[in-house]
Amino acid sequence: MHLPKPIFRPIPLLYKIALSVVIIAFLLIGLVGLILPVIPGILFLVLAVFLMTRVSRRAATYAHSQPWFHRHMRQFNASSHLSATDRLKYGFLIGARAMINGAKRLIKFVKKA
Repeated sequence: MHLPKPIFRPIPLLYKIALSVVIIAFLLIGLVGLILPVIPGILFLVLAVFLMTRVSRRAATYAHSQPWFHRHMRQFNASSHLSATDRLKYGFLIGARAMINGAKRLIKFVKKA
């Protein structure tokens, strides 16, 4: 499935400020998650990039030109037929799976040490 060229829609300043705070928080959690195996760092970094594409036209253009982002957006758009409740459940399951994988890695790390 081919994705159409993304249309960047500017958002109000108040939303930009709020999203910037959330992006910074996600980046910090993501960086800590890269060090601590319990926190799914990559998940938070991808969320930060996704939100950044909503705030910055330059970030949106760059991210949509990257194959990995394009692939994930295709998967995200494939779930567009789901209801909001089902999307929330789907997101929770992805997050839960990431936490389980992190816990497994932590246990493996502790056993090694």
